[in-house]
Amino acid sequence: MPLRFVNEEVGRSPQWKHRRRLIYSTFVLCFTMIIFGMLTYRSDTNVSRELIVGAVSLLTIILTAYTGFATIDDKWHDH
Repeated sequence: MPLRFVNEEVGRSPQWKHRRRLIYSTFVLCFTMIIFGMLTYRSDTNVSRELIVGAVSLLTIILTAYTGFATIDDKWHDH
């Protein structure tokens, strides 16, 4: 009997697809924040700086958490 995800049994897509969609949409948001901060840097330096710093921080947190939890998840499924 093959191993099945809980969501596949009820006809839904696996949870990793939903998580990956959230990750990609957050990347788009962060890159939009960075581009907007770059475009408006001359008119309002403080807001632009905070947008860029916030977007880079969010990207760093997301990449660290995503790769860290993926590594942990792979180790749990290997045993």
